[in-house]
Amino acid sequence: MLNKNSHIHLIGIGGVSMSGIAEILAERGYKVSGSDLKYSKYLDLLKKYDVELFIGHAAANIEGADLIVKTSAIPADNPEIKAAKKAGIKIVKRAEMLAYLMRDKKTIAVAGTHGKTTVTAMIAAIFKKAKKDPAVMVGGFLKELNGNIADGKGEYFITEADESDGSFLYFDPYLLLLNNLELDHPDFYQDLDEFMNIFKRFADKNDKQSILLYNKDDNNLNSLFAKRRKISTFSLSDGEFTGKNIEYNNFESSFDFYYQDNFIAQIELSVPGEYNLYNALGAAAAAYRLNIDIEAIKLALKDFSGVGRRFELKGKIKNSQVDLVDDYAHHPTEIRELLKAVKKMNYKKIRVVFQPHRYSRTRKFLDEFSFSFINADQVYLTDIFSASEKKSHPISLTEFAAKIAKNSDVECQYCSDFKKIKDKLLTEAEAGDIILTVGAGDITELSDQLLEKN
Repeated sequence: MLNKNSHIHLIGIGGVSMSGIAEILAERGYKVSGSDLKYSKYLDLLKKYDVELFIGHAAANIEGADLIVKTSAIPADNPEIKAAKKAGIKIVKRAEMLAYLMRDKKTIAVAGTHGKTTVTAMIAAIFKKAKKDPAVMVGGFLKELNGNIADGKGEYFITEADESDGSFLYFDPYLLLLNNLELDHPDFYQDLDEFMNIFKRFADKNDKQSILLYNKDDNNLNSLFAKRRKISTFSLSDGEFTGKNIEYNNFESSFDFYYQDNFIAQIELSVPGEYNLYNALGAAAAAYRLNIDIEAIKLALKDFSGVGRRFELKGKIKNSQVDLVDDYAHHPTEIRELLKAVKKMNYKKIRVVFQPHRYSRTRKFLDEFSFSFINADQVYLTDIFSASEKKSHPISLTEFAAKIAKNSDVECQYCSDFKKIKDKLLTEAEAGDIILTVGAGDITELSDQLLEKN
């Protein structure tokens, strides 16, 4: 695909994974350029390299390119895509490019509807602690990497495998970890059967050589793999790897780690919630299955403080009396689990600002979303973040807010203006409260604005 003089152009270079690919390419000496609609913080990671960046898309941006890498969000009528096709320049998806770059390594792929980024980051932290020097691609900022990418020289490549457009089929996992399986991405998949089938195809790709490790407590995963001979499982009740004697303590938790009913160690975590117990149990099981020393597993998970935008404590406001947390949750189950975890932390009031992500997802899961806020005390619903999706699904956000208020029995109102929401929260929030900005779009900017006014 490439030679040492190749010029690779990335369309959508400002995204977390695309900027990481650009960094690897630059590290390996390729000429790299890229474009995006607007500047992002991930482009700051490329400043130390000679990467030519374009803000905005134009046909002239691809001049001299030998290969184009694109994200699934880039439409066919993008001027750079059209120019590349006219010029006969090969176009590949980001997962294909990443699989090519890591083709000589053993791939540990983490897939599933929820928790991919956190589990991948936990495994990466464990392997770093064990001095295995892994190559890593994770969909968020990880302090152990000082970014989201590592082009390690060790034998393993640790990556989250994104199912959103089926492109994870480019990977050939040595170990495939499936954390859970629940319908998402209704813009790409018609129903749950089609969604489950793509995961089965992924697991079947290399089933004679690879290790399949999955969450036995997930009904959909069990229906796919329970009868398969060559499997490993993890569970909070009855798996090959099991977490027992669970304890929660605000932002921390712990469990006893068992392998085939034999006690291995107590695992202590610095991240909250049952969903993080599953994340950590899966990560520990994967590492143990690959013969990583248990002390490295324990130390890495104890030190692990999370990934950017995954229950990220941004700071304290109102004279340090109110906690401000930013979270990427954008699926009804993720929001429900997030707020269930926060409910155990004994805050006076839980105040949430929710930004729905994509029109198709919001419309598909409208009812499920309306029941996801039962553990909140106050909800502000703001405009849908389109993520380049055309507004083809008319939704009344005022009616959506009323539906949340009714089905979650919570005070909920729609407001499109971040500044107004910020001003209201700064007036309404009291000592002992927590404010959560929730969603996969630019809602994180609101948490930054709240901090600025503090």
